[in-house]
Amino acid sequence: MAFDVSALLALGAAFSWMLAALFSHRPATELGSLHFNRVRMIAAVVIMLALLLLTGRPMDISASQMWLIGLSSVTGVVIGDFFLFAAVRRIGPRRTNVLYATNAVFAAMFGWLILGETLTSMTGLAILCGFSGVVLAVIYGKRRDLQHQWETVTPPLWIGVSLALLAAVFQAIGVLTVRPVMAEGADPVAVGLARVAIAAVIFWATFPFDHSMKGKALFPRGRTMLLVVLNGLFGLGVGVALLLEALENGTVAMVTILSSTTPVLILPFIWAQTKSAPAPGAWAGAALVVLCTCLLVFQ
Repeated sequence: MAFDVSALLALGAAFSWMLAALFSHRPATELGSLHFNRVRMIAAVVIMLALLLLTGRPMDISASQMWLIGLSSVTGVVIGDFFLFAAVRRIGPRRTNVLYATNAVFAAMFGWLILGETLTSMTGLAILCGFSGVVLAVIYGKRRDLQHQWETVTPPLWIGVSLALLAAVFQAIGVLTVRPVMAEGADPVAVGLARVAIAAVIFWATFPFDHSMKGKALFPRGRTMLLVVLNGLFGLGVGVALLLEALENGTVAMVTILSSTTPVLILPFIWAQTKSAPAPGAWAGAALVVLCTCLLVFQ
């Protein structure tokens, strides 16, 4: 396969989100998914605003584009990321990322149901492979002898699984709604900044009602704050900018599918961190997700 620029950008987004996932477990556990999102969004807004100012990139977004960006922000960033990091807290980054990879499958399904795109037999086979990979990774992906905190599951398992799948659904919706904006040639950093800024306002508006933060520091310190900043940089900054740039010329299906290869990329890093190879079920599940990707790319 000859990768075009959009494909490479989408793969770059997948790698960036893999890094963000690795940086998320400790701060999400310590701060809770809601406040973790608040703090990392502030970090991402500062980083992207600085990039815009330093590079002189245009911030010309029309009113008609802004409402689509706002809808994408609410679905993909606010709702999607809340579910995503709630899932990370319950079932760890590896299982969460394998489940979250189904956003590509949901994007293909929504394209068929909402946009009237043709759902071929090849697409149907790819969807089957994607969900089969998820089932394998969740049911057989845990090593009995692995006790690392990243592999800890907060029971019941079905809650964490449901949270990760909901995150995938809303991420797919977020990508679909912002696609027309990028097709018009909007700057990806400017659009990314607008999406995150809107989400940050919504998340921080809930702070006065968040009783779990009563008596706690507004911002974490030390290593936890560093991890939050790194997560914001790669998850909401670099990753989103690469995804949006890819959507400018690439199709929703291709970009979403290639950017969902995170679970394959994360396995070696989990292996290095835990000092134990992921179980065969994890590799088999990731392989099926890759097969799902190939089927949709080559159809």
